[in-house]
Amino acid sequence: MKNPIKQSDESFFSGIDILPDVKSSIVIPVKDEEKYILKTLASFADQVDIFGEPLNSEQFEILVLANNCTDKSVAYIQQFQRKHPHLNIYLEEVKLLPAQANIGFIRRKLMESAFSRLSKNGGGIIMTTDGDTMVAPDWIAQTYNEIESGAEAVGGRILLSDEELSGLDEFTLLHHFRDEKYHLLIAELEGKIMNHSFDPNPRHHQHFNGSFAITTDCYARSGGVPEVSYLEDCAFFERLESVDARVRHSYKVKVNTSARCVGRTEIGLSYQLNVWKNLGNHVEDYFVESSTSIISRLTQKRNLMTLWQLKSLTESDFKRSMKEIAPEIIVNDEIYRSFLQANHFGEWYKKVMQLKKNTGKKRFPPVHIDNAIKDLQSKLQEFSGYDLAQTSIL
Repeated sequence: MKNPIKQSDESFFSGIDILPDVKSSIVIPVKDEEKYILKTLASFADQVDIFGEPLNSEQFEILVLANNCTDKSVAYIQQFQRKHPHLNIYLEEVKLLPAQANIGFIRRKLMESAFSRLSKNGGGIIMTTDGDTMVAPDWIAQTYNEIESGAEAVGGRILLSDEELSGLDEFTLLHHFRDEKYHLLIAELEGKIMNHSFDPNPRHHQHFNGSFAITTDCYARSGGVPEVSYLEDCAFFERLESVDARVRHSYKVKVNTSARCVGRTEIGLSYQLNVWKNLGNHVEDYFVESSTSIISRLTQKRNLMTLWQLKSLTESDFKRSMKEIAPEIIVNDEIYRSFLQANHFGEWYKKVMQLKKNTGKKRFPPVHIDNAIKDLQSKLQEFSGYDLAQTSIL
């Protein structure tokens, strides 16, 4: 292993040439994953296409970055490489200084490396998962299929592994499934209200790095992963929204991940599981955004998106429309200029939401999650004329 270093601008894996047939580069950050890493890598050994036929392994590569490992992760990865010479698996082991030894920095550098490598082949798909996650046998192929169908980025369905789910205590499990149901209902409602052709129902709510993919063109347009220490996937998704990226939340792209309550990052899935574990049977403390607030927010966004298409509006007509759509916002000259000048709806919408935030007004108080779920189920019935899909935890 290298001595502790401050990573320079040179990309990881820059000393390894990309093979000419590689269309996707899969990046996996690893920090002390000896319990899971062999299962993670094994899930790539027999990838198949959408018809179940073997996938050509020459079309993808796997970049594994082992960061500050103190266990047997590296030895296990090297062992796997020797046993599976047909897979293009490349390992780089580094020991970073504390300021850089965080998932935000590592994921950003890995995706930059993948982008740089794929650019030499004329572009492709950057894909990412985690060192404690097992991808489905058709994970790569289903991702390709979603992108060929019009998506620029794909968030896969991330499920907790059955084996580890059984190890969670009763209340943690209850909170997890309740939270899943709540967010899946919101995702379905969003699909009906926003009605994006590239992300139709059935859809889910996850766009996290346990299963995420993006084309190199879209990655370049977005400017890449923001510089944050953690929750880099959430920050990246916000950036993608600001450039109107076509993000598909696909049920066909699936992974199973660990359900550990102690993780490698300050905030993430393991952190949330631990919060639920500590919450125990205090279900009365579980409050969330209400269905009324969600519908109001999504409807307002849809109406603003419709307004965005009307670039020929005079300033007076624009202000009148804004007053109808968002009466709580005081429309100024700056927001009208940004309406005319912004290159993307998401860019302008972010400015509008900042104005809304600055009003300091909260129209809808939070509600208990059980009440929110009931209300969302009821509201979805009102949208039954819009090809209502059955919501379930898949």
